Amino acid sequence: MNFNSSNQWMNESAKLIPDNENTVLFMRHAERYTNPPDGNYSYLLLTPDGIKEANNLGAAIDRKVRTVMSSPVERCRQTIKEIVRCIPQKFAPDEAISENSDVKTEKEFGRFIGNPDPIEKGGVGWYQFFHYLQVHDTVSARGVTSEQETKRIIDAIFRCTLDSERKAASDDSNATLDIICSHDGHVVVLAGDLFGLRTDKDGWSEEWCKYAEGIFFTGTRKDFTAYWRGQKKRFVDYYM
Repeated sequence: MNFNSSNQWMNESAKLIPDNENTVLFMRHAERYTNPPDGNYSYLLLTPDGIKEANNLGAAIDRKVRTVMSSPVERCRQTIKEIVRCIPQKFAPDEAISENSDVKTEKEFGRFIGNPDPIEKGGVGWYQFFHYLQVHDTVSARGVTSEQETKRIIDAIFRCTLDSERKAASDDSNATLDIICSHDGHVVVLAGDLFGLRTDKDGWSEEWCKYAEGIFFTGTRKDFTAYWRGQKKRFVDYYM
């Protein structure tokens, strides 16, 4: 599958996907403005570069886009809208998205079982929480496991996309792409569990999920293949 992202890892992963496989992309939103002094991230929108990033991604899509969904947070909705705006007409989803129309959402993509809020607000801590999941420190994660967080996200992805059409496309021209836009933490949870990503509990590192980076999935919930940073792994009966 062809793909055009500022993140070369994404492009390399897409090349591994067979042309006749229905695919879903679970991704982080494009570049947003920097952290606000008040710590309220909810209203942050995409930068001009982030909009361009989403537009370029949409323009390069070469298969029919069937379902588009996002976290209810506006920067995720904006990312989806800017992607869809530039998809070639013959590949665009049947239901057009305008500035004033809703993007389909799924609540599981917008929250965690655990609490990654800052420590001063009573949470585990943003970077600490994901690190504890990755090293299976359940005590420090306050009883939450990587399996719990990963299972919830994967269940939601397949319930809303690939499992609604289990049979793969019969030829290249019929293969579809579903796109779900969420947040870096959700991609980091999946990458940590499925691919062994390890991040620093004391702060951001180069290994952290980048803007507009995501994981591709093919198959069904019972038997799926994941593609991330040039790697391809198959999972059978995973957390079922």
